[in-house]
Amino acid sequence: MFHYFLWDIKTLWTQIYLVNNSFGIQVNYLWSQKKWEFFLYPYIDENKKSVFYYCFDSATQKETFEQTLKISWVWPKTAFQIVQLPRDDLQKAIKTLDAKYFQSIPWIGPKSAKKILLELKGNFDIDDIQKLDIDQKLYKSIVTSLKWFWYEAETIKKALQKYDAKITKENIPTVIKRIISNI
Repeated sequence: MFHYFLWDIKTLWTQIYLVNNSFGIQVNYLWSQKKWEFFLYPYIDENKKSVFYYCFDSATQKETFEQTLKISWVWPKTAFQIVQLPRDDLQKAIKTLDAKYFQSIPWIGPKSAKKILLELKGNFDIDDIQKLDIDQKLYKSIVTSLKWFWYEAETIKKALQKYDAKITKENIPTVIKRIISNI
């Protein structure tokens, strides 16, 4: 597999290639530079029985891409888009739990943005719950209800992270049923 090159970027119709004098490799690349060093990530798609190369300008971008691929609900094209965002803006959006920032990325809607945000944040505090429109009393009510069924608080928190609808007082029974079925 190819991982690093000192080659040129060429386009042929809508396809982008890394080329040298002997051959070229088709890549997904967002045009930061036309000639220099490139870092590649070979993504093996089992369904299509193909290898797709994602091209980056730095090793840091490639590492961030690899980490972003580990997030549930994130596919390579989406991870590639996330990695291309300005690093400072991305860190600020994660710190402030700005779901709208992630919704600007193609293929990410409001529910997915919140899920991705919580996974990128890496922890789940009561403050985070409040920022994502989950009332603290409702949260405690759900945790208390599920503890009676011998679920641990950490497991409940993870299940609540995956819950994709708004939690209201009226839908607590539905929330609890869905969480139990997903644990």
